[in-house]
Amino acid sequence: MLHLSKIISFTIVFMAFFLACNKSEDVVRETKNELELISSIKINVSEASGLAINTSGSTLYTVSDNTNNIYELSINGTVLKEYIYDGDDVEGISTVSADKVIFVEERNKEVVEYDLKSKNYIRHKVIYSNNDSNSGLEGIAFNLNDNTTFILNEKSPGVLMRLRSDFSIIESYDLNFASDYSGIFHDKDLNILWIVSDESKTVNKCSLKGALIKSYAIDVIKAEGIAVTNNAIYIVSDSNSTLFKFKKPIE
Repeated sequence: MLHLSKIISFTIVFMAFFLACNKSEDVVRETKNELELISSIKINVSEASGLAINTSGSTLYTVSDNTNNIYELSINGTVLKEYIYDGDDVEGISTVSADKVIFVEERNKEVVEYDLKSKNYIRHKVIYSNNDSNSGLEGIAFNLNDNTTFILNEKSPGVLMRLRSDFSIIESYDLNFASDYSGIFHDKDLNILWIVSDESKTVNKCSLKGALIKSYAIDVIKAEGIAVTNNAIYIVSDSNSTLFKFKKPIE
């Protein structure tokens, strides 16, 4: 009996050690998947929602959920220009050309084409169903490779939709890898999507059909927009009015 007791004790100690090692490995794995923060800068935009980069890569665009206006920012977060827009509940923004951006109105379920030179705009209704008007259209990304547009329904349910040039839906995909989906960017070089989640605090590398490729943790409160360059990922915080710059992962 004494011999058996020693064997049981040894087994318990070994299993505890094994589980502790596995837990330690999980911690290392999670740490490895965190994006490396380069800088964080306060911006003079209240409730910034959405982020885009211009065609030359020299400036950023964001919209305000408070003023509903469009703001052009330097890469360092300085407001360079403000464009007035008479809208409601503006979310998300994407660059179409040097003179045109598109963004969404969440509750109205509309995509807005905005000409930066003339200040003229056209609204397009997107016909789809969701369960909560305050969890509607949240992000938008123009695909420069084929001139289609991706939009996100934030949650209830989380949905990725791909639109034609007339903004009718080509196809839609259910999303289930995060608690919500608050911003999107099309990476034309890799031909993939980057989707940020406010509630899950993650940046997610995805296929064009919304399949998760890899997820990265970020310590950002209310991440509401994302823009990606060759070597950096920019995230804008709604509640903190802060522009974060992360190192773009190579893998």
